[in-house]
Amino acid sequence: MSILKYLLLIIAYSYQLLQVKCSSSIKISVIIPVYNSEDFLSRSVQAIMNQTLKDLEIICIDDASTDRSLQILNEFKEKDSRIKVISMKENKGPSICRNTGINVANGEYVGFMDSDDDVDYRFYENLYNYTANNDMIVGNYVKSINDSDDYIPNRRFGKTVFVWDTIFRRKFLDDNNLRFPTNIRYAEDKIFRENCYKYQPKIFKTPDEGIYYYYKQREGSLCNRGKRYMKHMTRRINRIIKKRNQHKRRNIAEIKEYSMI
Repeated sequence: MSILKYLLLIIAYSYQLLQVKCSSSIKISVIIPVYNSEDFLSRSVQAIMNQTLKDLEIICIDDASTDRSLQILNEFKEKDSRIKVISMKENKGPSICRNTGINVANGEYVGFMDSDDDVDYRFYENLYNYTANNDMIVGNYVKSINDSDDYIPNRRFGKTVFVWDTIFRRKFLDDNNLRFPTNIRYAEDKIFRENCYKYQPKIFKTPDEGIYYYYKQREGSLCNRGKRYMKHMTRRINRIIKKRNQHKRRNIAEIKEYSMI
């Protein structure tokens, strides 16, 4: 085979790949950076697999974990063809992992999830329902802890600083060369959002319909503050549970009183 024919074959193959990527029916690519999350990882991945929006791509980037995280991801990959697993040879940090995910994503939109969080099974379908002519669709999140299903409501004031409550139009990111800063490992999501705002994206904030991303906070994770902070979170959640139980008892008493009339 001549060199010219070989080059023509490469060009034709590359063009076919580009066509497939451009014509993809994948609505959202969910990118999950993973590092030593074996205790919570199954819950997080399963939450994406169970989404009512089925046209998803799940891109998991293992950041050289030293526990069973990569093994767990590969086991899920065998169960669901929508899952892609990328394994880093050395630890690079969340920014490079997310950027790697964006670079291989095929979805019309890109979303992010932390490997120890949880999400309502309707979350991504709800966000996608508001995508018409919008570059960023912002959902609702609540704070919680890993050993509780209860949560603290989030009062949304101004612009959010996280990325996991939002989906971003991939073309908007690519056209403006928007990626996470790779020289830091903390608050990189805030900087990424601020850079997005510079290009005046069309943003839609979804109404609060009880469909949440669950920001699960735990001691020892990168973004949290240790034992003192976790005790504070636990006390707040316990107060919410106590108030809820008081309302239930009050309602039951009122029903009983009404039934005796």
